[in-house]
Amino acid sequence: MGPPAGSSKPGKHRDNEPLIARRTRSVIKRAVRHVVPAAADQRRVLLVFGCQRSGTTMLQQSIMNRSWRTVILEEHDRRLIKAGDPERLRWESLEHVGRRIAALPFELVVAKPLVESHRVEELLDACGRAKGIWMLRHYHAVARSNLNRFGSENGLRDLRILVADGRSDWRCANSEDVRDRVASLLASALSPLDAAALFWWARNRLYFDQGLSHDRRMRVMRYEAFIQNPHVHLEALSEFIGLPLPLRAMRHRIRPATTTSETLRPDIEALCAELQKLFSSVPQLVPGEPGGGSRFMRRVAGQTL
Repeated sequence: MGPPAGSSKPGKHRDNEPLIARRTRSVIKRAVRHVVPAAADQRRVLLVFGCQRSGTTMLQQSIMNRSWRTVILEEHDRRLIKAGDPERLRWESLEHVGRRIAALPFELVVAKPLVESHRVEELLDACGRAKGIWMLRHYHAVARSNLNRFGSENGLRDLRILVADGRSDWRCANSEDVRDRVASLLASALSPLDAAALFWWARNRLYFDQGLSHDRRMRVMRYEAFIQNPHVHLEALSEFIGLPLPLRAMRHRIRPATTTSETLRPDIEALCAELQKLFSSVPQLVPGEPGGGSRFMRRVAGQTL
């Protein structure tokens, strides 16, 4: 992750939509839902996990926010963030978070506790009717996006914090095996791009270290596959959460994925490629999964929601 929150201002536009338009829609949605709240037994939660720069903002803000049935909790939302956290990213206690989310009168609450990706099952348990998405994007693209967004030294900075002993920073949440591997590689004069890719490896190892492939509430969403075929994956997302989404309004907000031709050091490339390959055998977000079905979405895809 990059500098502390507040060090950069959000853009005035996202996906060609002015900031004032997004904020106006949010105000109207909240006003309507406070007058006509969703029934308690109809409320659900979607938590988005994974490594930073993996497309989580695209999923949460550019796409999910288009539904009038959903409310989006920003990464720095004061209702969830622990008081005194310098980066305004760490969540409060599970009891506090669960109570705050349950009080929101929407059919779907979408939040992305990326820095809490080391305690996925605890958060899903605390949030009631909750499901989770692990966003996966290719390590080349994530590494380059990391440096472009946060500066050329950010990957190295993140790794140094990750291996620091006795710190409570979220970057230190990996297993001892991962920390030892990172420390060894960090001592071998990594380039900024190698360091950012290695950070991708460390963060995505959290998925396997927690055994999340066995949790029926979790699915992996592949960023590149989503970009290439958004309709199929939006259908699958609707099936997974059990709530029809405005597919037409969402699809036009998805931009083509960018690629990079830059190369990594061979050992870093091999390490990341091995982990990327492991994800091919875990539960993916695809249509027709148990608990949903493509027929469900064909019935509702034409609705305006």
